Amino acid sequence: MKEHTIIPFMKMAPYAIGLSLVIILLGAVIFVVRGGFEVGIDFKGGSRAEVVFGQKVSLGELRSLFKNRRIEASITTVGLVEDNRFVITVPFEQGKDGIALIKEILTTAYGMDKVEFVGTTTIEAKVGKSFVYRAINLIWVVSLIILVYIIVRFDLSYGVGAIVALLHDLLIMLAFSLFFRIPIDITIIAAILMILGYSINDTIVVFDRIRERKAYHKEEDFVLVIDRSVTEVLERSIITSLTTLFAAVALYIWGGEVLRNFSMLLIVGLVSGTYSSVMIAAPVTAGMRLLTNRSK
Repeated sequence: MKEHTIIPFMKMAPYAIGLSLVIILLGAVIFVVRGGFEVGIDFKGGSRAEVVFGQKVSLGELRSLFKNRRIEASITTVGLVEDNRFVITVPFEQGKDGIALIKEILTTAYGMDKVEFVGTTTIEAKVGKSFVYRAINLIWVVSLIILVYIIVRFDLSYGVGAIVALLHDLLIMLAFSLFFRIPIDITIIAAILMILGYSINDTIVVFDRIRERKAYHKEEDFVLVIDRSVTEVLERSIITSLTTLFAAVALYIWGGEVLRNFSMLLIVGLVSGTYSSVMIAAPVTAGMRLLTNRSK
């Protein structure tokens, strides 16, 4: 971009941070009102059955069967569509056997001779809790490794900026999961980890340009260095983000019901990750450097 078309990102940063805080606080309010996140079968336990039908059965037809009984079942196809093979998962319901419930619904609708149960599994609630702890620990470990890497490659002020940006992206995605009632399950944890990796990559590109420009313009004000650096890499960031975003949107539109929540969180995370690299990571880094210089 031309040298004279500098975008004053640092002047806009307070408004951007304010917007993020509003979204996060709204998420916190919803979290308190609802008593926590909605969780998927992997975390709260349930019953899973793999079924083969002796006639043509559609995914939508099966979902309607369980929906009409007010049961939030997760149903996916296995193999080719014409194989009529599905995996059906239902959450625990007090006083009910999940496998027996699946058998009752399917045999009532299609008859005993048209339904073959290939395998059944019960996921205990305590196993689900261990998944939660592992997922939380995984996120913290990843964040710690990223912090160490940024400190070694840059310095502490950049490391703090990067971690605050990652925390921002995590909270934004969790807030949107509350807004849209997206249950937290293994696929959502995978989406979060993917976005954390994507976001830190974008942040490092911005940091590299800031460090490079500062090395050649040591007397230049750090705020101006950030505005110039971000302006220079803005086009690259937008193009990269848009190409990835198009893939996520295509996944949301054509990926089917099973991938809808996953792809929605990817879309939110991609937007948040690109935005946070510029409007969160860079301003926090500038603030940390200002505090460090004052303390000396």
